[in-house]
Amino acid sequence: MIDLKKIRCAVQSADEEIRRSALHLLRDISSADVQALLFIAMGDQSWRVRKEAVECYLSSKPDHNSVEQLLNLLRNEDNAGLRNSAAEAVVRLDSAPVLLLIKLVQDEDADVRKFVIDVMGAIGDQVFVPSLLQALNDPEVNVASAAAEQLGALGDTGAAEQLMQAILTRDDVLFRFSALGALEILAAPVPVSEKLVKLADQDIFRKAVFECLGTISDVSSLNLLLDGFSCRQKNCRAAAVKALYKIYRRSSAVAQGKIRETLQLLKGSDIIGNLPELFDNRDRVLTEALLWASTMTSDARFIPLLIEAYADDRTADSAISALKSFDCEELHEIVSHYASLNDSGRSGLCVLIAECGYSSFNSVIQEALHDPSSQVRKTAAMAVGKLGLSACISDLVSLVDDCENQVYTAAIASLESLVMISHSSVLAEACHFCSSKLPHHRKAAAFLLAALGEPVRLRQLLQDEDPQVREAAVSAIGTHCVGPLCSMLIAALNDENPDVRTAVVDALGNLHDPAALDALGHALNDEDAWVQSAALKAITKIEPTAALASIKNIYTRAEGLLMITVIKVLENIGGPEAEDMIRYSLQNSDKDIARQAEKSLERIIVTNSY
Repeated sequence: MIDLKKIRCAVQSADEEIRRSALHLLRDISSADVQALLFIAMGDQSWRVRKEAVECYLSSKPDHNSVEQLLNLLRNEDNAGLRNSAAEAVVRLDSAPVLLLIKLVQDEDADVRKFVIDVMGAIGDQVFVPSLLQALNDPEVNVASAAAEQLGALGDTGAAEQLMQAILTRDDVLFRFSALGALEILAAPVPVSEKLVKLADQDIFRKAVFECLGTISDVSSLNLLLDGFSCRQKNCRAAAVKALYKIYRRSSAVAQGKIRETLQLLKGSDIIGNLPELFDNRDRVLTEALLWASTMTSDARFIPLLIEAYADDRTADSAISALKSFDCEELHEIVSHYASLNDSGRSGLCVLIAECGYSSFNSVIQEALHDPSSQVRKTAAMAVGKLGLSACISDLVSLVDDCENQVYTAAIASLESLVMISHSSVLAEACHFCSSKLPHHRKAAAFLLAALGEPVRLRQLLQDEDPQVREAAVSAIGTHCVGPLCSMLIAALNDENPDVRTAVVDALGNLHDPAALDALGHALNDEDAWVQSAALKAITKIEPTAALASIKNIYTRAEGLLMITVIKVLENIGGPEAEDMIRYSLQNSDKDIARQAEKSLERIIVTNSY
């Protein structure tokens, strides 16, 4: 039995936790006395106490009269916490207070009307749309503005035309901002009145009008938005280009053609010159719009922006695609300022030259191979391979001694790419590296000799004194599938270094030679868990049916990493037998193994359900 007298005293305690705990005892209890106490607690100075009061009220399953009393709390002008708690409770009652809320939209108190309209938007029920449309004509601008905002929040596109009409008939600044914002959210195409267009003549409305046109208008707004490209305010120019981009994307082919032709005529004009400075990669839509504008106009002033956008992984593909739309001649100006570009700019220019195959700028690539920035040197080295610049082989050879590993790797990759063009030159350099006393030279030789298809010289590196060189030789054989060395690889499974043995197993898997299966089966007994796991993966690559037989042989003794690999392989193999083995692993004492088994079974169930 609840002692309300004690709870009422506890709710008056100075201790926040005592007040909250006392209220908690009132959950699921419905009575007039309890609700009166909860209404008082909804105005408590502590948010935790107020929250508990709301939860208790909702659990009491309030009736119509109770909800009506709750709504009266919205009239309290002295306690914001009380009003907010009451509003939260009303919202969470969902449809229960619908009729009462609709009635209160006509209340004499403007503050109550606004609060009720905000609650309607939070509930999100379309039944409120007629009341909100009516409230667009409310004499109080705050109420009408709130109605416009909530119509946008409710997302009923049928309200768009009345919002447009209200913008034209009410001249309140606040209301027009709210209604324009709601129209932008609704994104419902509606006829654009000349009066709305005239609003763009006013500085205060220009940006909002452009944003609204971007979602409701069509190609008929082209000239107005092009005028927006010349606005003094930077944010208005940004809003105009974003709006035209949005219109273009949803327009018909004919309308897109009109926009494209108009923009092409503006190439080189001051109107287009105002756009590149807007670039801000934090605004994704603006960035997309500027990339689009660059392809529409082919204006060379966009090139620095595009090079900068290329440096960002999020926009790299779009930027390089846009850069390819420029003619070779249009790059001369930017190339003439190469030295003044930052690291990303110089790197991006190298990518552009390589991607487009601009051989007339080979000297830029050659200069970039000696750039102080490792990022630029790496990009230039990659460009040499793409362009097939055999004249730069000596430069690439010098980069093999670069202190940055990314440059070293790019240089070797490009030398590999040049094998088909300059086989003898690359072979000469590979032989030079092969006899070098420096391990990183011999590692480079391994990759080049594999690309050249030189098994005899590679055999020498498989027995190198340095384990990193041996590992590189093994990896290169697997990457380039130098088949004749399969027997030598099998012999290398006895290498003293586990990293080399792991590389051998990976290479054998890449060669897909069934002759390696027996050796890989023995590798499952290797002392190193990584070698064991790699061996099982290699067997699966070569012969999936052999993998299941191998798993049966090791299943009872497998543990740790090997057992996790077993489960992953079984998941890929599939079938009742594999599923049973995975299910058995759910009971494994190793939590990582049990967790992997659970994940694999979940994926199998999802896959089988389709």
